[in-house]
Amino acid sequence: MPIKTFAYRLYPTKPQKRLLEITVETCRRFYNDCLAERKDAYESDQRTVSKFEQLRKVKILKDTSPFARNIHSHILQVVVADLDKAFRAFFRRVKSGEKPGYPRFKGKDRFDSIGLKEYGNGYKIHGRRLKVSGIGRIAVRWHREMPSEPSTVRIIRKADS
Repeated sequence: MPIKTFAYRLYPTKPQKRLLEITVETCRRFYNDCLAERKDAYESDQRTVSKFEQLRKVKILKDTSPFARNIHSHILQVVVADLDKAFRAFFRRVKSGEKPGYPRFKGKDRFDSIGLKEYGNGYKIHGRRLKVSGIGRIAVRWHREMPSEPSTVRIIRKADS
């Protein structure tokens, strides 16, 4: 079954925009920390760090970081899944003999999205708005009807045109 993707424009208020920026920055730092952990573990001990080891760190991050405290845990879990996906693609390319391209650390403007993975747990469509945990009800331009509830949501920061 093909995956359908719908893109809608969000219109966050200034406080919501600030919360989204803090969330993206916290996710970027967590991504870089997880990448550094994997890299250091392999270089020092010749050991691989699994996705599940890093998923256990989400709870620790939420307890220790004041920035991550208000971020829904699913958003941080998606960061770990994205990094794991990058490593799986890297090893697939190594195995097939292509130019591998090791996963990179993300600079300030090189990380631009957050993901939520379960409808009703972290995000919900609430009338004409998208309700995101920790951010609030964000106005959305629903230019076409969705055939069903979305299974996942990815909020992407794009340059204003």
